[in-house]
Parts: sequence; C-alpha cells; structure tokens
Amino acid sequence: MAPLPKPPGQRRRERLTQGRWRTLPAARPFKRPPPLPRRKLAWLKSTRSWWATIWASPMASVWIEADVPALVRLAEMIDDRARGQLGATETVAMTALEDRFGLSPKARRALQWEIAQAEHTEPSRPVNVPKLRVVDGG
Repeated sequence: MAPLPKPPGQRRRERLTQGRWRTLPAARPFKRPPPLPRRKLAWLKSTRSWWATIWASPMASVWIEADVPALVRLAEMIDDRARGQLGATETVAMTALEDRFGLSPKARRALQWEIAQAEHTEPSRPVNVPKLRVVDGG
C-alpha cells in the first residue's frame, strides 16, 4: 500500500505529480439533507441521525446528486449492521463505501481533503472570575 499524502503544512518538498489538497468548508453545505427513501422496514433512529450528520458535514460539500444512491446503499448497510444483520464481507464493503465518501480521517487524508477551521470569536467582555484571598485560620 502506498503511503498516504501528507497535508500541505507537513510536506518537506513539493512534487509536481502530487495532487492539490482540497479545503472543505467548516460550515453546513446543505440546509436539509435529501430524504431517505421509503422501504418496507422502517429506518432505525440511529440511521436517520447518521444520515442527517453526514449531510451536515463538510464532506457533503463535494458530493453530487449522482452520489446519493451509493450513500443510500451505505445507509442500508449501516442500518443492517445496527440490527446485527451485516456479515463480515458486507462490513468490508461498508467500510470501502465510507472511505470513498471521506467519512473517516484516514479516508479524507487519502482523498487529500482538509476541513477549514471555524473562526473562533473572542468574548466581547472578560469573564468575571472570583479572586481567592488568604484567610487567617487563627
């Protein structure tokens, strides 16, 4: 297996053949995720929560409409795993799908995706912290 590419700040030298890293926005790319399709067996609450989470993630900014069927297939696998109905072979396929969509830190590194850091704002006024004083115990 080839080594994973290093993030831009950690490289020692630039190679012309190495691809460029893509910075994904830290903000939510979608207001509302696409709906999960109806099926005979209702989706588990944990699967619906996972679906909302991935669509609120920075990775969703690079997905296109053509990716939705594969993401639904991944949701079905996640639902089956939660029900204890996913075998070892299917678990490997599920992990491969997760990697293709950048749903783990290792996958994002292999895809050369980094997530922009959200800007931190300083509080408008200092926080009141009570001061300690020495009390004579005698």
